[in-house]
Amino acid sequence: MSHDNMAAEIMKLYSMEKPVVSFIRHNENLTYQVVDEATRQKYLLRIHQAAFASMAGIQHTQPALEAEMNLLQELQATGPLRVQTPVRNTSGEWVTLWLDETGKEICCTVLEWIEGRDIKQGERLTKEQIHDLGVQLQTLHQYGRRSKEALKPQAGPENSESGQKMNDHEQQADKAITSETSSHSPVLQQTGVRPAYGSIKENLVMLEQLEEGVRRGIFTPEDFDLIRETFENINGQLETYPHNAETWGVIHGDITRGNLLVSDQGISMIDFCLYGYGYYLFDAGGAALIFNREERDVFLSGYTEQTGPLAKRDIRLMEGFMLIFTFGYFAFQMENEARHDWMKERMPLICSKFCRPYLQNESIFYEL
Repeated sequence: MSHDNMAAEIMKLYSMEKPVVSFIRHNENLTYQVVDEATRQKYLLRIHQAAFASMAGIQHTQPALEAEMNLLQELQATGPLRVQTPVRNTSGEWVTLWLDETGKEICCTVLEWIEGRDIKQGERLTKEQIHDLGVQLQTLHQYGRRSKEALKPQAGPENSESGQKMNDHEQQADKAITSETSSHSPVLQQTGVRPAYGSIKENLVMLEQLEEGVRRGIFTPEDFDLIRETFENINGQLETYPHNAETWGVIHGDITRGNLLVSDQGISMIDFCLYGYGYYLFDAGGAALIFNREERDVFLSGYTEQTGPLAKRDIRLMEGFMLIFTFGYFAFQMENEARHDWMKERMPLICSKFCRPYLQNESIFYEL
C-alpha cells in the first residue's frame, strides 16, 4: 500500500465526511494536510514513521504521543498559547494504531490546522514578532512552574478525561526529580515517556552518537576531541547548576523557523513532536539561533519580560546549549547520507569558530 493510500485509510477512522489527503513531507514523521470537503475544515495527519533510523525515538511511541496530545489539550485549556488542537478518532482515542502490511504497529495522530504561513527563505521577522516569540516561549516554560491546581483544565467531558490521562502518566514519575519539585510540578512526572534534552546523561548519549561520525569519516578525530572537551565543559557547568522546576521542565525541544507560523495573531509554535523535558535555557538557546545578532537582544527582551534579565552564568550555559542544539542536528541526521558532505564541511568551522572560543571563556552568543 502506498503512503497516500495508507493516509486515506487512516482518515476513515476519524469523524470526517469527505477527507482528502495531500502529502506535505517525510522527515521525523510522514505528514499530510487533510481537508474535509464537506466542512472545509483542515487538519494535519502525522504518521509517526521516521524517514531515517537516527530520527526515530521515544517520541514515536504511544505513551509519548498520548502525553503530547494531553499537553496540547491542556495548553489550549489553561493558557494563552496558540497551539494546535488534538483530534480524537472515532474510538475516542488521541492515538490511532495502524498495522502496516508486515503487521508492524504505527502510531498516527491528527491535529487541527492552524491558519498561517511559513517563514519564507531569507525573511526577517519584525521586532514585534521576535519579541512575541520570546514571550510565547516563556509562557510555555511557565507551564512547568505552575501548581497542580492551576493546571486543571476547564470543566467539560473531554477535559476531564484528559485530566485523568495526565494522572495515569504521573505514575511514571522520574525518580531523579526531588519529591518537593514533583509535588509542585506534576507535569514533570511525565519525563519517563518523553525525550529529555541537555542533561549530563543526554549530552553523553549525544557525544556517543557524534563519535559515529568519526568512524564514518565525517568528522576528524581532532575535531571530535574538541567536541568532547566542549561537552565536558558544559557538563561541568551542569554539575553545579540548579535542577528544579524553576530551571527545568516542559520545553518544545525544536524551535526552528520551520516550526513557526506567522498569523494575524502573531507567531505560533507548531510541531511539538519533539517536545520533552530539559533546561528552559536549552529551548531559549535553540530559538536564539534563528536570529541574527541584532535580533537576539529583542528575542531575549521578550523571553525575560516576565522573569527579569538572565545572569551571566545563565548566558554562559545558554551559549553551551546553543552548541548542543547545533550538534544535535548532526546527530539527528547521522543516517542521512545526503547530509554527510555538508556535515563534513561544516563541522571544522563550528569547532574552530565557536567551540575553541567557548572553551577560552569567550562569549559566542552573538556569533554562533
